[in-house]
Amino acid sequence: MLLFQISPVPSMSLTPCHGHRPLVMDVLDVPADRQKGWYLSLMAPNTKGPEFAWLDPSRLYCNSQALADCVKDLLGPFHSDPVDLVAGIDAMGFILGASVATTLGKGFLAIRKACHLCVANQNQNYTDYTGREKTMEVRLDVLKPDLRVLLVDQWIETGGTMRAAIQLVENLGATVTGVAAVAIENTEGGKWIKENYKFSHCIPEGLQSQVDRKHLDSFKSFTK
Repeated sequence: MLLFQISPVPSMSLTPCHGHRPLVMDVLDVPADRQKGWYLSLMAPNTKGPEFAWLDPSRLYCNSQALADCVKDLLGPFHSDPVDLVAGIDAMGFILGASVATTLGKGFLAIRKACHLCVANQNQNYTDYTGREKTMEVRLDVLKPDLRVLLVDQWIETGGTMRAAIQLVENLGATVTGVAAVAIENTEGGKWIKENYKFSHCIPEGLQSQVDRKHLDSFKSFTK
């Protein structure tokens, strides 16, 4: 069985555990060899049931180096692309989006859930990953033609939330430079985003199948 191995030796690849269950990586630990995606083993599995998301990526944000490396990996594909503004989706996209904006030296636009903005706004209906109908909104006094926007969210599962954000940005005349998230699952909606927009995520090729199955081998380190 394959598990994340976190150790000072120069390897962060998935390796057999040889009969020993690895310890949960302390949330503040940083391995000596920080290969791409090393911080993904910090993400915690859902322990509360099917009404919640299948994992909690936000644990990695508690580690400053993990957050910095995550942002660096997300920005890699966009180094040569002009970005005027970063937009993050309510709510977890705010954390990652603001970090991306700070790293780029650009401003940050919050795309809010319905009825949270006290200024003139435009809204867009969508279906989220739970299948519930929702509405998001964005203020009218920022987005404009020729503004190049990088859209950021924490995770893209069905793609409905990100697609609604794209519609909001484009309906106000701005251009979506790209889409960034810790992971983009290969659902119908996720594939649509990959086929139609430049994108980035933090999942190494060997882990994408685990993401699509909604279970990471590293979760075994959280069991007792």
